[in-house]
Amino acid sequence: MQKESFNVANVKCGGCATTIKQGLLDVVGVDDVEVDIAEGRVEVSGKVLTRMALQNKLTELGYPVR
Repeated sequence: MQKESFNVANVKCGGCATTIKQGLLDVVGVDDVEVDIAEGRVEVSGKVLTRMALQNKLTELGYPVR
């Protein structure tokens, strides 16, 4: 199992967390997503993760990596 962590901008509420989770779960290889709203931190785990693909998806969703 591989893990990647990101500090992202614009995470303000549970709706933001849901959007991030649903969006990242669509990325191939992602098995689980945890969002810490207070810290603006996103933890992604999966079998084969590509950091750049995850960063691009976060930016596309409106939550760019800081």
